[in-house]
Amino acid sequence: MKKTVFLIFPLLFIIFGCSATGIKSDNKLSTEENKPISPNEKLAQDYFIKGAILDLQGDYTAAILEYLEALKLDEQAGIHNSLSKDYIIIQKLAPALEHAKAAVRLSPNDAEFNFMLGSIYKMAQIPDSAEIVFQKVIEIDSLNFPAYYQVAQLNEAKKPLKALEIYNRLIDLSGPEWNVLIKIAELNERIGNVDNTVKTVEKLLELDPSNLRLQKLLIESFIKTGNNEKAISLASDALNMFPDDLTLIEYKGNAKANQNKWEEAAIEYQKLIHSELPFEAKKRIAAGFVTEAANDSSIIPIAKNLLLEIEKDSTDWQTNAFLGEIALHEGNDSTAISYFSNAAHLAPWNSQLWSRFGVLLFEAQKFEETVVEMKTAVNNFPDDFVINLILGLSLSQQKDIDGASRALEHAVRLNPNDLTALHAYGFTLNQQKRYDAALTYLDRALNLAPDNIQVIGTMGMIYDAQKDYVMTDSLYERALKIDSLDVLISNNYAYSLSERGIELDKALKLAEFAVKMQPKNSSYLDTIGWVHFKLGDYKKAIEFIEQAIVEDEGNATLFDHLADVYEKINNKEKAIELYKKALSLDPEIPNVKEKLEKMSKA
Repeated sequence: MKKTVFLIFPLLFIIFGCSATGIKSDNKLSTEENKPISPNEKLAQDYFIKGAILDLQGDYTAAILEYLEALKLDEQAGIHNSLSKDYIIIQKLAPALEHAKAAVRLSPNDAEFNFMLGSIYKMAQIPDSAEIVFQKVIEIDSLNFPAYYQVAQLNEAKKPLKALEIYNRLIDLSGPEWNVLIKIAELNERIGNVDNTVKTVEKLLELDPSNLRLQKLLIESFIKTGNNEKAISLASDALNMFPDDLTLIEYKGNAKANQNKWEEAAIEYQKLIHSELPFEAKKRIAAGFVTEAANDSSIIPIAKNLLLEIEKDSTDWQTNAFLGEIALHEGNDSTAISYFSNAAHLAPWNSQLWSRFGVLLFEAQKFEETVVEMKTAVNNFPDDFVINLILGLSLSQQKDIDGASRALEHAVRLNPNDLTALHAYGFTLNQQKRYDAALTYLDRALNLAPDNIQVIGTMGMIYDAQKDYVMTDSLYERALKIDSLDVLISNNYAYSLSERGIELDKALKLAEFAVKMQPKNSSYLDTIGWVHFKLGDYKKAIEFIEQAIVEDEGNATLFDHLADVYEKINNKEKAIELYKKALSLDPEIPNVKEKLEKMSKA
């Protein structure tokens, strides 16, 4: 189809491609048609003709001088218009605008002169004035297609709907013009009118069926509207002509993925992984599979294979992080830790990776390694809450109570309403025997979570150490009302009662429950043994405490308790042996030295 000239050629052709405008006489005041021209007018015509010839020769500066001489002799709109054109060519917009305004002033209803003025306003980036003038051109000539086109262009950025309206009006006036349809398609795409984009692109493809850019736009539009079958069909047809086009392959893969045909999509994506596609684009593809794998475990192997292929070409932190997530989905925690370690060290600036890495190490009970890695992380991110919290918890597990206290105190400052941080810091303060401070933070934790048994249990333990037994019993009873099957509370409450020598039958029931639930827990075995000791059943006391030592032979307290039982049944030799063993395990264990000295004197 033949295309309209004004839409094919650029703006400068519109302005300068026509023959030079001659000197018009329609602006003269005289009504005599055959009035002879004056000598000045004749001379002005000569100058004007010389200027036009110089224009044709490309000597625009010389042409301007001739036009200026003509203007001195006979001011006419056409001369101003010619000057305006030449000033634009030599890139002097100010005089170009001055002469364009003069041309319109002398001939206000001339569409050509007004179009020139609007074009200069547009070049000078004065869009409001340009639009006003182009609208005037349309009023003068309602079929002036270039003016419509210019008004539409001026509205594209701020008023896309208005621009669309004008472009559609142009289609009504001139038929399916290529440049206008392209503009309509681009605007519909920009504002999200995907259905209209499809319709417009289909018209464009009728004009140019082999245009790959349009085919891609149509495929992308089909994908956006959920018409994946059409997208796949069109992509397959295009790939017959352009089998190595990476965008077409990706579109086909995307459409397959949208249909949840992940294995078929992976076939297309594998082609991309092995291609010269930019590395970031490959990662984007893999990320889509990882995200979907979180909802559908059957996709995990596909995602993993893609990532392993990518990993062959480059060591990248994101690839390692993705593989780490997949390893977690597969239940392979050690492999996940390895991948997250790689990711964190490849991206030392990424605090979230270090936090993830630290949590995994801590959950795997690799406390020594956690401390080393989180000390590195906290140097880089001193005010990261999670990193400080994990460091504090790990130091606590390593018995570095002072270090744990510092890290946890900072974590609480960073996030004063985090239950875990408050509880951990309160527990650590208790270990430092800073009981009042510990209770302050635990109270804050309990206000946040009134039914949190761990917090209640820790507070009960602290009040027990302070011999505030009213509060101790109140807290333990409160915890058991919340969860009567909590093993730790049962054990701690039983031990507290046995230490005080009260309600021993109740203590025995609590201890028996704890041992039944966890028969190899050394602390629980020691507690039930201690209750039997307090009840005077020394044989059972020895039996349970010896079982506890089998489970935890490095625990000095267990040997101390067993020694107490033997001392009670007057087996002093065995008692002394056990006290010495306790001291060898923990030289600072309370009261054992005094017991040995007392027995030595007896």
